[in-house]
Amino acid sequence: MAILLVAVAGCSTPTLPADEAGGPAPLKSYDRADRVAMPEMAGERVDGDGRLSLTELRGKVVVVNAWASWCGPCRAEAPGLSRVHEELRDEGLRVVGVNADVSVGDARAFEEDAELVYPSLHDPQGRQLLRLPKGVVNTTGYPFTIIVDTEGRIAATRIGAIGETELKRLVTPLLPT
Repeated sequence: MAILLVAVAGCSTPTLPADEAGGPAPLKSYDRADRVAMPEMAGERVDGDGRLSLTELRGKVVVVNAWASWCGPCRAEAPGLSRVHEELRDEGLRVVGVNADVSVGDARAFEEDAELVYPSLHDPQGRQLLRLPKGVVNTTGYPFTIIVDTEGRIAATRIGAIGETELKRLVTPLLPT
C-alpha cells in the first residue's frame, strides 16, 4: 500500500486554476518579451541510442514533456504527443521526453508500449529538471510540458497531461513560416 501511495503522490493532473486551487495554474503562456531561456538539458537517451541535447534543436519549436512509466496521465497523453510530433515535424516541431524512472528498463518498456516516436532523456535523479528557472513549473508531479520557441525561450508550460488539440493550439503560432 505504501508503494502505491508513493507512486500516486508524484503523479498529478491539476484541474483548477491557481486562484481556486491555491497553486500554480495548469497552463501558463508567456508573452515574447517575458520569455526566459530554456536551460540546456542533455544526456543519455532512454532507448540507448546515444545522447540528446536541447541545444542541438535550436531553431525548432521544442515540446519538452516530463514523464514516468508509473504515471497514468503520462501514459494517456503519450500517443497524442507522438501524433503531434509526426504531424508537425516537417514544419519545425520536435517533441523530447524527460524520463524520471530509476529503472531505464521500465522507461524503455513504456516507450515500446506507447510506441513513442520521439526521443527521451533518462533523468532518474531529476538533475535536468533542476536546471529549470524557479517558478516556471512545479517539477514534483508528472506529467508536465514545456514549450520552447525557436529562439530557445520558454513560451508556455502545462502542468498535468496535455491533449493534442491544446498542444497544437500552443505550438502552431510558434512554428517557423
